[in-house]
Amino acid sequence: PETQIRYRLPQTAQVRLTIFNALGQTVRILVEGREPPGDKRVGWDGRDASGQGVSSGVYFYRLEVENPDPKFNSGTGFSQTRKMLLLR
Repeated sequence: PETQIRYRLPQTAQVRLTIFNALGQTVRILVEGREPPGDKRVGWDGRDASGQGVSSGVYFYRLEVENPDPKFNSGTGFSQTRKMLLLR
């Protein structure tokens, strides 16, 4: 199974998209780096960072966005966490 995570960037930004398990442990980092503006779609195939399939259950993804331009860096970043259910 694969799930699609969608988000929109109004401007170029530093982005980190991380998958966590119910214990708060990092399972996999899907995106880390500078991203251009636009609509984004990132797939997660239910595998951890080493390529192993994870078990069914509740997982979370956290999207963290920061403006890379220092003159706009005060208060322009945000973080959003959402829950998802993986069924195998």
